[in-house]
Amino acid sequence: MSPKTAQHEYRWLPTYFSLDYDFVGYDGERIIGRVTLEGRLGAEGAWQWSNRTRDDINRFGIQQGYAASKELAVEAVEHLDQEMLDAGIETVRR
Repeated sequence: MSPKTAQHEYRWLPTYFSLDYDFVGYDGERIIGRVTLEGRLGAEGAWQWSNRTRDDINRFGIQQGYAASKELAVEAVEHLDQEMLDAGIETVRR
């Protein structure tokens, strides 16, 4: 499936909370989501991913889930971001 929008150059930067286990993803200046290693509630060793959207009346929505690795969590966020852009859903800006 080819994307309707141009490919993005996503980058992931560590947060000040944890340089190894907590990252925020960007597409330029736009925040696309966050991945963090979860260590509580029986999900130890699982990476939690999330991203936010804004609908036409400025309500925020959150999509989130878990992945077995950081790479899979990053892939989930980037894929969902691309799907939202293809569907014309505005994503949250910084």
